[in-house]
Amino acid sequence: MMPEHWRSISPADKKLWLLMGCAFLVFAASCDPPGKPKEEPVSSEDATDFQTLYGYNCAGCHGSDGKNGPGRPLNNPVYLALIPKDVLQQTIENGRPGTAMPPWAHDQGGPLTPKQVVALVDGIEQNWVKPMELPALPPYAVTSQSGNADQGKKLFLKDCFMCHGPGAPIGSVSSPSYLALVSDQMLRTSIIVGRADLGMPDYRNLNMGKALSDQDVTDLVAYLASMRPAYAIQENAHVQENGSGQGGATTRGNEGSGHGPGSPRHEENEGNKSTGASSQGGPK
Repeated sequence: MMPEHWRSISPADKKLWLLMGCAFLVFAASCDPPGKPKEEPVSSEDATDFQTLYGYNCAGCHGSDGKNGPGRPLNNPVYLALIPKDVLQQTIENGRPGTAMPPWAHDQGGPLTPKQVVALVDGIEQNWVKPMELPALPPYAVTSQSGNADQGKKLFLKDCFMCHGPGAPIGSVSSPSYLALVSDQMLRTSIIVGRADLGMPDYRNLNMGKALSDQDVTDLVAYLASMRPAYAIQENAHVQENGSGQGGATTRGNEGSGHGPGSPRHEENEGNKSTGASSQGGPK
């Protein structure tokens, strides 16, 4: 039998009480029972999801989708066809001495485990490599054959000056300030893969709509390198000899421990460790 007071409640109020009771049961069912252990959060060192790793560590410089960042676009099939996979992995591990890219591997002072570095390399390849026809793709590395700076100048004036001359839309690449910051390998890579985000075509269309050959690329690099200021050549030699000091990694041999941002402060060197003075703010 219904309690006497329940009979006196209006039908509308009865529905309201029933709804409130159902809501309470749903809320109670969603709560964890007392004493139930909570799931352990995933450690940053255990994360191997590509999107998580890339978004946290790489997107700031290379763009959220591998494009439109201040650094080189990684979501570029020509670049990924050019750079060997082991070189890409070594670049992530060791960084680019003399540039803003620090080492990322644990043993170089970075935050990533070997498994995470491999996850990044595999993720870049799986997400952004695309099958494509690439006629006579020049080799990635700076070749041993010598470039002809005079021939490179002719190519530059014919094929590059319209975009890289004074007052041109993209800007000069022959200024001493720019050439002091970039290596021959970076020049070579940029000529071959282009910078689509900046309107620069790749090697397939740079030679008046035709592809540049390996020798053409080598000659262009030789011409640009011939205008690099002497102090930059000396600084590059110093970095190669003593280490960049970037990222604060303590390594053996020529790379050294460094004194740049993130490096161990006042740490005594031992054995054959050197103390490469960083061009990124360390003692000269």
